[in-house]
Amino acid sequence: MAKYLARCGVASRRACEEFIRAGWVQVNGQVIRTPETRIDPAAAQIRVRGRSVQPPRTHRYILLNKPAGILCTCQKGREKGRTILDIVRVPERIFPAGRLDRDTAGLLLLTDDGDLVQKLMHPSFEQEREYQIETGRSILQRDLDKLREGIHLEDGLSKFARVQKVGERRLLIILKEGKKRQIRRTLLKIGLPIKNLTRIRLGTLRLTSLPLGKWRDLTPKEISSLRA
Repeated sequence: MAKYLARCGVASRRACEEFIRAGWVQVNGQVIRTPETRIDPAAAQIRVRGRSVQPPRTHRYILLNKPAGILCTCQKGREKGRTILDIVRVPERIFPAGRLDRDTAGLLLLTDDGDLVQKLMHPSFEQEREYQIETGRSILQRDLDKLREGIHLEDGLSKFARVQKVGERRLLIILKEGKKRQIRRTLLKIGLPIKNLTRIRLGTLRLTSLPLGKWRDLTPKEISSLRA
């Protein structure tokens, strides 16, 4: 059931599982609470929080260069401040593939393809995410050594796939993990403050020359590359 809802563009598969367990999903008027429930889509009438669910004929894939200060949510009225839906106004019910915190800028993929989001975000697929960081002080060799060795956080070891100094106060970091605010918490642990944090790549998808605060649809080549 959760997989079908994700394919319909309701949300990612993990989020759909949470919706089902919360009792938000009805099939033929009956609440279901088991994500593995099997249905016949041709015969079932499905509602999520009272809203009818239909599979989309085609999916939408959008690349946004998110500015800092914008909330990474598609749920209107639940957060205070501007959200990504104030920038990207489309008729499809899109949602982000992963999140960037309010103060982080850069590449954000928005789509109604829940299956693709599941594959991009699940740790087993080890999708690389690349970030540029401007720090508040000079980066020392001991900082690089600590980051490459790994830093212990309250939720486990934080170790980046790649750490490279690209300027006196600039870092390039690639990670495959998905801990909450991982880069910020890790650098804070070694006393390296962050002035600016920008994601420039997600898997094969790159930010390139898209201006800050602008968005565009992905090309067929970019979509095929992500799916591969």
